[in-house]
Amino acid sequence: MLTIRAALADLDRPLPAFDIALCRYWEAQHPGESLEEYLSRGGLAARFGKAMPQQTQSALSDVAQALLLPGTVGSAVGALTGSLVKALRERRQTVRALAGCARLQDLLEAEPDLDALSFYPHLLAWELAQLPADKKTVPVVLLDTFEDVGDRTHRDLERLIQRVVWLMPNVFFVVTGRSRLQWADPGLQGQLDYTGPAAWPGLTSPADGIPAARRATGHGRQVLIGDFSPEDCDDHLARRLTRNGQPLISADIRQVITDRSHGLPLYLDLAAMRFLELRRTGHTPVPADFDHNFPALIARTLSDLTPDERHVLRSVALLDSFDLDLATAAAGLQHEAPARRLIERPFVRENSFGIWPYHLTA
Repeated sequence: MLTIRAALADLDRPLPAFDIALCRYWEAQHPGESLEEYLSRGGLAARFGKAMPQQTQSALSDVAQALLLPGTVGSAVGALTGSLVKALRERRQTVRALAGCARLQDLLEAEPDLDALSFYPHLLAWELAQLPADKKTVPVVLLDTFEDVGDRTHRDLERLIQRVVWLMPNVFFVVTGRSRLQWADPGLQGQLDYTGPAAWPGLTSPADGIPAARRATGHGRQVLIGDFSPEDCDDHLARRLTRNGQPLISADIRQVITDRSHGLPLYLDLAAMRFLELRRTGHTPVPADFDHNFPALIARTLSDLTPDERHVLRSVALLDSFDLDLATAAAGLQHEAPARRLIERPFVRENSFGIWPYHLTA
């Protein structure tokens, strides 16, 4: 939330509903630690400018003045006092900028903990909706490598992130990862706050069980980004590392990397990192340095598989091709769920014309 708010500092205006709630949370959870110092230490202020602390300070001062509070309450970020919060609860309608924010009082009365913080995006969405026409904007938030939020058994962090997405309908979220986003599955009720096809109609899978991202029809809003073509691999590597506008990786090395990568973007990035590491140690990279697989690629690809999915993967690795029944039987399992989840992964290819439709990427 700090990152999103810091990025919105470019709007050059306070966002008082969110800023006040954030300062109350910060004062409770980080006593004696300046928000401005934290932003600078974390690199956020350097990335997005230093306007956010000043905007937050302005919001607190304006609210304190509107409530006719004595002294300089709210004059410093992180110094939000109980008197300001109490007065705002009782006389929110007095502050014109906050009069229409119906949920502000509830959120200020809630214990300022992590659970409450996960509902503050509502305040930020409300502030975005109040922007004048010349300031209207649709922020784009990228949540990359989404599988890192945790496995599919423990979804505590995923629940908090999902709340952010749900509570900010006027923000465009791009969620990327190696796994299908399952929020439209009714079976997740109880594990996440908002589940099922009614809540996420754009994330539903078709009735035949093939994930929407893998169908040529373009059904749904989940898109499987396929492997790079050889031309795209070479173009990516040529642009990835440059010196004076020229590719640092020579054409012959790019050719070997492209052939070994099978078009996997992660492989290309790992190869670029290896290229830099070889140069750093004084070795001049040659094509033979890249004529092998990278263990890190396998580790990253398999890092978020469940134990059952790993067992199915080990079993089907002995087969040239397979279907769901064969994969389940080979793994000695009594149910198809792990095999069904496994075939959604990008390293499992499908040939709809084959007797056994699925096979692992070479």
